[in-house]
Amino acid sequence: MINKKTNRLLSSMLGAALIIGLIQMPAFAADNVQAQSSYAVNSGLIGNNNSVEQNGVKITLNSVVGTKNKLKATITIQTPAPFDKDDREEANVLLNYGDNKFNGGSTSFRHPDDKTLVITIEDRFNKSVLPEKGPLRIDVVMQKYKVNVGLDANVDFSDSLKNSMEKDYSIKIPQFDSTFNKLESDILGTHLSFTEPEETSLIRNNDVLTEHSFILKAGDKIYALRHSNSYSSSSDKDDRSIVTTYEAEAATYEIIKDQTSISLIPISFTINSKDQKNLYKEEHNDKDIQTINNVSYAKTFDFSDGSKGEIYNIQRDDNSIKVYLKGVNEKESLLLASSLFMDYKDENSKKDYYDHDYYDGNERTTFYKDPNDSLGYIVEFSNVKKDVNTQISYDPTISLIDEFTVGDEIQLSK
Repeated sequence: MINKKTNRLLSSMLGAALIIGLIQMPAFAADNVQAQSSYAVNSGLIGNNNSVEQNGVKITLNSVVGTKNKLKATITIQTPAPFDKDDREEANVLLNYGDNKFNGGSTSFRHPDDKTLVITIEDRFNKSVLPEKGPLRIDVVMQKYKVNVGLDANVDFSDSLKNSMEKDYSIKIPQFDSTFNKLESDILGTHLSFTEPEETSLIRNNDVLTEHSFILKAGDKIYALRHSNSYSSSSDKDDRSIVTTYEAEAATYEIIKDQTSISLIPISFTINSKDQKNLYKEEHNDKDIQTINNVSYAKTFDFSDGSKGEIYNIQRDDNSIKVYLKGVNEKESLLLASSLFMDYKDENSKKDYYDHDYYDGNERTTFYKDPNDSLGYIVEFSNVKKDVNTQISYDPTISLIDEFTVGDEIQLSK
């Protein structure tokens, strides 16, 4: 399923850096910046020397989270003058930990205001395990501001590594010609690994693209799994398959560990290139926009077969929004719920380079059945800013309802 929400990624290229400051910190640093993502666990920062300043630019290491195969760090950069909207130079960042045998990752950038830059660095280990403890270093270079600094920390990930679980499987999924191999759950969510022949990992025949995804059910809660990584299982081209991982950030270890019922629902989608190009050119249901409690949404959603889905209720409290929706059958209802996303609504956002309206919780959305409606689902967005205008949207891909196939639910033993 195509995910409309995009992130700016930058490959981290960096030369030598100046060592400034020493930080002693636990695995999960204090959440002392408002922009910090909600998954970070507060355990207190040892000492106050968690930032460094050079040429008026202040750089702060906010949090570091480590799991078996992933390292995630967040830093904040504050400048004395506003960033230049016409100059997109951000920062070059390099993360060093352990033997640095990272197999992939990303660096994302966000401006909560015109003088602040929040950087999230995420690195993955595909075939090795993160060291439990040791020295960590983040180097930052900003040529325009003549900044070349390093932040050092001693980290201990023993608690997060202990609070995790994994289980091996070997379940064939004929619909995708793939095999489900492993479930892992930790502080950063639940991660599922699949293998499939290299030639079928992404099927494009005669200008037709076939993609697949999964939905995870844990107890009464449901999560749309998002593709997170793919890599080759072997260097031998005659014995090579593709390992693909999907993840649900909201389904953390604390949620999964006591569940007695866990299952997967496979979903496949086929589209030709013409329909794919036209899909995002069209505005879907903008004529039917309503606003309740500062939440704007289209009450109905048109499917290509002529049927309609609908949002039939909105509830909002201080920090969450619940959206009640349904289609004319279970397939439509499930796809509507799994494709819903939200953004902060800012009428000036198209003119303003700084993304004040960015809501960072879509990856942690949860949904579940409405007990009062047999076809209804409730989609819950958490950690929403109070009283801020928001916009609820669907991934328009699901309008092509006949191109989706929802497979049989697969029960997983723990």
